[in-house]
Amino acid sequence: MANQTFDKRQAGTYLFILVLAVLFALEWGPGSKGCTRAEQAEANVKEAIATVNGKEIPVAEFATIYSNQLRQYRAQGLTAELAKQLGMHKQVVDYLVNSELLAQAAEARGLAASDAELLEVLQKNPDFQKDGAFNPDQYRQVLRDFYRSTDVEYEDKLRRRIAADHLRDLVEAGAVVSDDEVHAKFLKEGNTAKATFVRFSPTAYVSKVPAAKPGQVDAWAKAHEADIAGYYEMNKMSYFQPERAQVRQILIRAMSDDPKAKRDEAKQKIENLKKELDSGKDFAELAKQFSDDTESRDKGGDLGLIERVSLPTKLADAAFALPAGGVTAPVETPLGWHLAKVEKKVAPETKTLDQVRTEIATQLWTREQAKALARADAEKALAAVKSGKSTLKSLYPPEEKKKEDDNPFAMLGNSGKTEATETGEFNAGVTSIPQLGAQPELLKAVFDAAAPGTLDKVYEVGDGLAVVVLDARTKPTEEAWAAQKETLTTQAIKGKQFELRESFVKGLKQAGTVVVNDRAIERVTEG
Repeated sequence: MANQTFDKRQAGTYLFILVLAVLFALEWGPGSKGCTRAEQAEANVKEAIATVNGKEIPVAEFATIYSNQLRQYRAQGLTAELAKQLGMHKQVVDYLVNSELLAQAAEARGLAASDAELLEVLQKNPDFQKDGAFNPDQYRQVLRDFYRSTDVEYEDKLRRRIAADHLRDLVEAGAVVSDDEVHAKFLKEGNTAKATFVRFSPTAYVSKVPAAKPGQVDAWAKAHEADIAGYYEMNKMSYFQPERAQVRQILIRAMSDDPKAKRDEAKQKIENLKKELDSGKDFAELAKQFSDDTESRDKGGDLGLIERVSLPTKLADAAFALPAGGVTAPVETPLGWHLAKVEKKVAPETKTLDQVRTEIATQLWTREQAKALARADAEKALAAVKSGKSTLKSLYPPEEKKKEDDNPFAMLGNSGKTEATETGEFNAGVTSIPQLGAQPELLKAVFDAAAPGTLDKVYEVGDGLAVVVLDARTKPTEEAWAAQKETLTTQAIKGKQFELRESFVKGLKQAGTVVVNDRAIERVTEG
């Protein structure tokens, strides 16, 4: 896929535009002005992109919408690869499936489009206009050349879409919000803050932890038996040791893309070596003489005590199926031809707590010491900022970010470096702080604060610590509520309408049968 370089804000904007455009701008129906004859003819294959309760949605319909949407995004600088990565094809399929579900549901409920409604939609479509007015000849020509449809077929589809719109309007009519609901949302969303913080990660201090004195870790372990046992139980899988075997090998190299004659010669050579082994020759001596594996040859082919993943799959399957002392038949892999001898086998096991107690104690003791060092620096920074002698940015300047290094799909936040980071604005309706994640204690402290300033303690954030300065605090006012009430109410109703519509369509999907043709989608989007 082509490498795309753009910043995180662009990525979010692109995704937002994409969803809005596909969900709402598709209302123009099954065709679009500007679709060329060649594109439409290529798309017009007799195949379904999806089947909804037995009714097929033609590939042509999907291809028409997809190609026109793609043309719009290319005009904005997006590539086909990026549009697909952002899921445009899925949005188009969802639109078509949902429209068909609504049309079927409208028909089942006796909803239909009147002739007057049909005529109004036709007359407003700019595809069918000439000199600013509906033109019957233009209408028939566009249907023939671009929509690949007769007027009867097209008007039937249009009637079904209008009926679906009526049903959607009925569903959305149930959207009601109270002033109290809107006001509560206003109080949360109007209660905002912006902050700068420095995260002190213990991992950054591990290298600064002095070596433990004799007996220090043992003494710590005795006082923290429960912590050690708890850590062991939570991480037990990391102490699992899969089956291992001490293996020797002889390799006669012949790569899969080598000439057939060379591969045949390698096969013959390995078969001859197998005969010598069967006659009693020593595997290690033959490996020293004939193996092409330079790393193990001088050691008699000894690969050491290894797991299955250390060998090519076919060779691993053959070797690990043998008992100690067994020799495989010749095995071909992309590297060439192999013989393997199993010297010994070790059954899979999970190390016991007693076996790893000292290892865990050392790890936890080191982590504790590192966190103490991190806390000391955090407390020092907090004192300096509260005194007014320094700012977080002067103490821990943020590293300049290179635009080309940005990953638009990566999680935002501190990368582990001890540097000042801005959260951007967030409100009391969120459950996590930008860049810091879900931190209930810190979130409460932020919105308990009446004004900008330094929060008065070092906060635990995950496995680290943070010093936080509020750069801005805004509380909602009655004046703002009066000015925004109408807009917020409209937004709330639209949000409720969306929820009702999505819930209704979800119910239709669950009650029906929808089959999506992924292969057909792939052909259109890759074409």
